[in-house]
Amino acid sequence: MTKPEPLAQHDIKRLRTAGLLLPRAPRPGDRWVPRTDAEAHLLREAQRLDHVRLLLLAEVGRLRQASGQRSGAEIREEAAREAARLRECPLSPSLLGVVAAGAAGLTQDETASRLHFAPASIKTNRARVAAILGTRSFGHSIAVCVQAGWVAPGPTRTGVDG
Repeated sequence: MTKPEPLAQHDIKRLRTAGLLLPRAPRPGDRWVPRTDAEAHLLREAQRLDHVRLLLLAEVGRLRQASGQRSGAEIREEAAREAARLRECPLSPSLLGVVAAGAAGLTQDETASRLHFAPASIKTNRARVAAILGTRSFGHSIAVCVQAGWVAPGPTRTGVDG
């Protein structure tokens, strides 16, 4: 049995704001009431399922808290720190992608294939990175970027590794 994927935060938010929607009443300002036994049964079932939805949301919250998942504020703080760190980087996102691919050990042709660039563009971008950073070689550029924390050594999470 495979482990189910956790719910995304936007899905949980949508579930929290969702609720039971009753049909429109025949006249504005009136409340809808079931007119048949079948409508009354469906209304009771809908109310029961809505209650189950609320119980499941409470359980998701409890499990996330117990598992030590970070709160939205913690995630935003980390994102702000990451953005500040990357603001210091003189390289564009596409040049950082080339460096990240190099840090992951990809060749020039593999980098071109993964990033959907021409191999000649990768060669030019590698030289451009070295010129911008004032380094002696592309390998030295990788070392500078890893040391500064702009890219991670080894396989990356930026889509370069596959």
